Amino acid sequence: METQMTAAQDSFLEASVLGETLVVSFRRPVQVISWALLNGGLRQEVTHIVNHHTESPAPQEPPSKTLRRIVGRLGLRGTVIGLMTGADVRRHSFSHTSYKDLQAIALATAGCSNLATVGEPGSFIEGESRPLCVGTINLIVAVNYLFTHEAMLEALAISTEAKVKAVQEAGLVSRQTSEPATGTGTDCVAIASGSERRYQICGKHTKWGEMIGRASLEAVRSALKTAVPNTQHKSGVA
Repeated sequence: METQMTAAQDSFLEASVLGETLVVSFRRPVQVISWALLNGGLRQEVTHIVNHHTESPAPQEPPSKTLRRIVGRLGLRGTVIGLMTGADVRRHSFSHTSYKDLQAIALATAGCSNLATVGEPGSFIEGESRPLCVGTINLIVAVNYLFTHEAMLEALAISTEAKVKAVQEAGLVSRQTSEPATGTGTDCVAIASGSERRYQICGKHTKWGEMIGRASLEAVRSALKTAVPNTQHKSGVA
């Protein structure tokens, strides 16, 4: 199996590409909040986050089943958070910000085949509709110290705002309405926080908020530059 290491080798995490899967491994277990397909929600004692590439335009089986099989094949132990994307994970982007001993890391992949804008008409109903296609902007953000649940939610909001800013800076538009896009219909954000010192505030006026926002913005900007060729811009140029 081909292994590709990324620049994200750090004191509290390590990232590598194993075949079609980006694997983020933590030196110590972390807590993660996300809406990931595998082990989404708030999870404790997380050892890895994976972002798996699939060629299929729509899943042929429940994505959680696919991801469990991938996790088993890779031999990953402990609690694993699983994301899925149509983007080539070998082209993921990485950004690192720091202040004194505070560190924030962001890794992003971008597939833009189903760009959308918030509030536009939707047709998918869980349990009734065919599976969604997999053009996705996935963002993994990790900080080296422990956050309260409230701070993790603030970090989730800030990272999402950063993603929207990057998408709109790139001039991307909804495939359905041609209005400015705010992402794709299947984006996912995962926030991981470490151990020891505990922080409970992570708004835009805080140093944590600045660092997480900047790392997220830089990572998504970079990922969008290498996005799939069918990315649709306001200008109509891919």
